[in-house]
Amino acid sequence: MKILKYIILSMTAMSVLFACQKADSEFLHDDNTISDIYISPVNSPVSTSVTGVINQETGEILFPIPREVRIYYQLDSLRVRANVGYDVKITPSLSGVKDLEEEYPITVTATMTGESKNYTLRAYYAR
Repeated sequence: MKILKYIILSMTAMSVLFACQKADSEFLHDDNTISDIYISPVNSPVSTSVTGVINQETGEILFPIPREVRIYYQLDSLRVRANVGYDVKITPSLSGVKDLEEEYPITVTATMTGESKNYTLRAYYAR
């Protein structure tokens, strides 16, 4: 009976040892693109935002401000928010007030791979 107990115990220990798998390779986050981007006025009595039109090939992001909300927007004082992938760095930072009257260049970098993509932001009043 003692021998059977040791055999079962050793078989269980061996099955546990051989059941271990190799660790999965770490997922590489290499998405350095902007999926969505928005602007909103700094000092506005109403809550409004405009979604940017992104051209991934040229890196140009345009914000056409519609006629209905034009009175709330000043092109030289806008807040910008962007949706990006995991572990991504945007330089210069989008925090604070931005002047999008002229082109505003930014670089989006996937920190795990170091790959970068350049974008240019610009807002204008739609006709």
